[in-house]
Amino acid sequence: MPVSSSSLLNVLFEEVSADLIPYYDNSVLLPSPTLIVNSYNLEGAVGNKMRIPVTNAWGKASDGLSEGADITSGGNAGTLPDFAPTAVDLSVQKKGAYSLVNMEALEDGGLETVRNSVVTRLSRMLAQTTDEAGFKYMLNNTGTAPANAAVLDGSTADNIELVNTITGSQDICPVFSPEAMGYAVKRSAELKQFEDISKDQVEMVATMRNGFCQVHKNYIKAVAGNTAVGASAQKATLGDFGHAVAKLRAENAPTDASGFYYAVISPAVELQLVEALTNISSTGAIGSLSALAERVLIDSLIGQASGIRFLRSNNIVTGIAAS
Repeated sequence: MPVSSSSLLNVLFEEVSADLIPYYDNSVLLPSPTLIVNSYNLEGAVGNKMRIPVTNAWGKASDGLSEGADITSGGNAGTLPDFAPTAVDLSVQKKGAYSLVNMEALEDGGLETVRNSVVTRLSRMLAQTTDEAGFKYMLNNTGTAPANAAVLDGSTADNIELVNTITGSQDICPVFSPEAMGYAVKRSAELKQFEDISKDQVEMVATMRNGFCQVHKNYIKAVAGNTAVGASAQKATLGDFGHAVAKLRAENAPTDASGFYYAVISPAVELQLVEALTNISSTGAIGSLSALAERVLIDSLIGQASGIRFLRSNNIVTGIAAS
């Protein structure tokens, strides 16, 4: 007995709906609670904004107190003794993706092929948009990329500090504490389906609502590297990332449970670091390798160095001008 078009569409909708969230979770990077511990689920709550309390820094306790001295007054009060919490606001934004499926594609390509294609396309579109937004908020607490690298001097309330200066087009690689950012989801990825009878096709729409904000701006630094893959100059170095780590430690920025910060780098910057560690020249020749460089070469990636766990993403802010 032949399967009707309506039956195929119903099965397609059910299977894509069931797989959309798992596929999205496997594709997205930033919303991981490992990278952002200040993560909140607002589904079912009222409103599209939340306020995250932030405690102020504390200083030193008073020392050399005489017997019966008032600890809270005069020179005995220590530094920054008052508990004065502030707050940051986090708003969620709607994100959407769609795919058109012709009935002929479903009939000729088969349900499994179309299902895999649609769920992969929709989930990765949402994941890419989410990560791009998160990395922009990480740099300047807005959904817009910085105008240029020069504005990232840490002097404003939202712009983070870039620890190195290079010329030309550059990728901005954030180095951050897991407690630097906040993330909230108001609507998990969900699917809707609309059948266009006049065109004999179905429109599958996936939406979600989520958002980011800076919680501690000083817990984020950044390193600039040449945008060009295989560049010979104006490159990021491991020393630059070590400089970022030193600045984070000077801020008492918390690490993860194993004592690491996180850095997200572009493929171009990844190559710059691998070349430096392995002495691979532009001709492909490999020089003498240290034990660390051998491990890097064998693994074909930079895992952990300078107190950082390195991650690679195509969704960080790339290709911006120096000034």
